[in-house]
Amino acid sequence: MRLTGNDLSIIRTVERRHPAIQDVLAAVRADIPKTKREIELYQAAVLYSLTSQYDAPGAHILEIGTAMGYSAAVMSRAAPRAHIDTLNPKMREWKRTLDYLGHSNYPNVMPLPTCSWDYLAAYDGPMLDMMFVDGDHGQAARDFAWWEWVKTGGLMLFHDYAPEGTHRPCQPVYEALQAFRAGLGRGFDVLVTDDQGVGVAGWYRREDEPLPVLDVDALLWRHVKGEGWVRGSEV
Repeated sequence: MRLTGNDLSIIRTVERRHPAIQDVLAAVRADIPKTKREIELYQAAVLYSLTSQYDAPGAHILEIGTAMGYSAAVMSRAAPRAHIDTLNPKMREWKRTLDYLGHSNYPNVMPLPTCSWDYLAAYDGPMLDMMFVDGDHGQAARDFAWWEWVKTGGLMLFHDYAPEGTHRPCQPVYEALQAFRAGLGRGFDVLVTDDQGVGVAGWYRREDEPLPVLDVDALLWRHVKGEGWVRGSEV
């Protein structure tokens, strides 16, 4: 999927494939309170469309970065037969998310109170059909290690692909994805951006495609109050 345009034009494009998408998103909105950190409406429509490819018994989806559960709920409605784990190490948010997602509308979602690299250290399967990365943006490059758990044909998708100068810049994710792209030696399979260059990006894993060798430490950032994003994992 490769799309660019304003929010409405992207939603209309998705709607041609999923005529009920706006009703679905309205239903999710009724269950999950809005937060500033959630994905935008057109991105939710795109996420729904991409996730629907994996609506099958035994499919396994991982989300890194739950927030209040909006994107997990979107994925749940897109792939109700898949199992979805969603990670958030912030205990206060995780407890609230249990309330939002822990009812009959989202029985296939399991919110877990852990960060992605700790979860990876103990992870022993199953292989992933899809993963959606929207966690600690400054540490996004650490999540590349999950690539080796993505099935052939599975999708690794990142939120906040947005360079400086856009209305919602996220230079850590933008630079990390550019480095991963160079390491793979091929462009994005999924790139959906609004008319200002903000969006989601990712790849379908090809058969026997290895994890690129990258200097992950050089790609890490930290967010400092009053200064914004600062390069370096030890800042």
